[in-house]
Amino acid sequence: MAADQLLPKPPVPPDPETCCQRGCYPCIFDYYDKALERWEGRVRVLGHDPAEVMDRLSREP
Repeated sequence: MAADQLLPKPPVPPDPETCCQRGCYPCIFDYYDKALERWEGRVRVLGHDPAEVMDRLSREP
């Protein structure tokens, strides 16, 4: 089993049209940013670089 398969999946970024543009706090993007921070922390704890993992995932078909 590949090491990447053991890593948690990163959060899916919201579609830009999901935001109502009213300056809500928290905005849907604030929730995404927090989820991304938690994901990055988990990936680091598992001994990986989140940027490298995200790059590999972005190149997958």
